[in-house]
Amino acid sequence: MSTYTLKSVAQRGSMLGAVLAVVVATIFPAASAFADSLNPLTERSLMLSSSAPGFANTDGSGNSVDAPNAVGENYAPAGSGPNGRRTGETFSFKVSSDNSLTGRAIKAFTLQYCTEAAGLCQGPGDNTGDARVATANRETNATAHPLGRSDLDVVGSWTEGSGAGQFQVLVDGSPVSGWAMTSVNAEDDAHSGNLTGKKNLIQLTATGAGAVPAIGHPVVLKFNPSESTFITNPGIGSFFVKINTYDTATNAQLIPTVPAATNAHLMDGGVTVANVMTDSIHITTKVLETMAFSVGTRNPDTQNVSSHGSCDAIEKINSNRLNLGNTDAENSLETTRAYDTNSYWRLSSNSSGGATVYYSGNTLQNTVGDFIAPIGADPGNTIPNDGAMDYSHPGTEQFGLALVSPVETLGTGTFPSNHLALSISPLNIVGNYSHGDLTSISNTADITQNARFAFQKSSLTTPVPIAQETSTVISCATSKVRYVANIAADTPAGVYTTKINYLAAPQY
Repeated sequence: MSTYTLKSVAQRGSMLGAVLAVVVATIFPAASAFADSLNPLTERSLMLSSSAPGFANTDGSGNSVDAPNAVGENYAPAGSGPNGRRTGETFSFKVSSDNSLTGRAIKAFTLQYCTEAAGLCQGPGDNTGDARVATANRETNATAHPLGRSDLDVVGSWTEGSGAGQFQVLVDGSPVSGWAMTSVNAEDDAHSGNLTGKKNLIQLTATGAGAVPAIGHPVVLKFNPSESTFITNPGIGSFFVKINTYDTATNAQLIPTVPAATNAHLMDGGVTVANVMTDSIHITTKVLETMAFSVGTRNPDTQNVSSHGSCDAIEKINSNRLNLGNTDAENSLETTRAYDTNSYWRLSSNSSGGATVYYSGNTLQNTVGDFIAPIGADPGNTIPNDGAMDYSHPGTEQFGLALVSPVETLGTGTFPSNHLALSISPLNIVGNYSHGDLTSISNTADITQNARFAFQKSSLTTPVPIAQETSTVISCATSKVRYVANIAADTPAGVYTTKINYLAAPQY
């Protein structure tokens, strides 16, 4: 019985195995030269980034990085659960030899992938053909993947590190640097099955001092894939990985070049971890598009009511009619004083691409065609700067608007636990309409403290954006709109009105 067989028996942990190991060690005392090699690695595990077979690399919608219409879109990236074609792996185990006492450092690890846990090794996979045949008729993975078949393979040039396409050796959770990785085919020609010819053996060899873990301390071998450096899973079915540690970094001294029975450099090992390829569970459902947009003249959250919702609609009061001017003089404008008024809008949408809010309307105008110039226009109403931002200047014809991110006192009553503070977030106010928060609307010596406004008369036929977010859903964005109006001494008399309409356009 070979030393490797002894290790295979020892790792099974049964009472019978323990007795056999003692008997054989008694009959063959010469094997004591390789006593450490009888120590199995304990608490072994192999975690795959994906248990999908190697021919699978798509998400639930059938999209993958290889899809012809998926340029720039990686729906199932390397190392993700759906991608069995480009996987990463993490081996974890504890050593049985007390290397910290003996000073005998681990200088190499080997990981050999086989279809059985012991004996002759055949690389796992279900591609057709046999690599031993003179015509080399074994399918490549590139040919087999579209047909639903795959062989295990180690692809690309792996380097040491924690990034994509790199591997790491960790002892007690801390990286131990100074390792090189090679991958080769290590199948046994004597095996009766079809050999894959693919790389099924990983060798990590020390370029420095190696690793010296104490007995029972954890070692982790981690392989992080990239789109060009990865491990391809075999097809449907199980496989085993034989793990061994050595006190030499010389590849010629490692299994399978030097068998376990005669390998004086073998330390712990001769044991395996197992894994099984499984197909994914596909789950499909729908989230329908939703949107709530309300415009009005009163914020319900500021009212004293018994109960409030998390995002109640803005309330429509008096048919959304606003009066702008001196309330003691039938809401009329004056040349010596500016007047303002407010309305609100509130938006919710589950569009992942955000949404844009626009306004559309005319400036204040009477029934015979006289109008108050939009703010930013020159006194002759030629409107050379349609939409220009400006301060309020009493005595000059002006009509404009700006947005306010409301900071208002909430009404009394019961609010839901998920109620958010009033905010226009995550929407961002478009530049010329973002200065409505400043308090003063009258021309003063220090006009930099005044609010500023803008208005585009052309918005009547071409809506103008005033708030926008392009990359996330909108939960409950609330804005207060502030309107200002001024007149000059020669502004024609009459009743001036306008209707401003607000539009919301989500981007799905």
